Amino acid sequence: MLLPFFNSVIGLLGALGFWPLMVYFPVEVYIAQTEIPRWSTKWPCLQILSVACLIISIAAAAGSIVGVVIHLKSHKPFETSY
Repeated sequence: MLLPFFNSVIGLLGALGFWPLMVYFPVEVYIAQTEIPRWSTKWPCLQILSVACLIISIAAAAGSIVGVVIHLKSHKPFETSY
């Protein structure tokens, strides 16, 4: 009840954790382990995938921040409305 905008906070944490943990590190490890040469066919495709997911994560984080700000404007903690 004290934090009614919990979904926006969890969305922000998810957006911040998604790209580095689920996309960037696995793609870079895959490139390093399979020794994909730069500018081969696979390398730019994997980099484009990583950048696209970064853009989506930034958009999701921005949306979550807007949600938190909107909820903070109207939220008054410890105030009841009977």
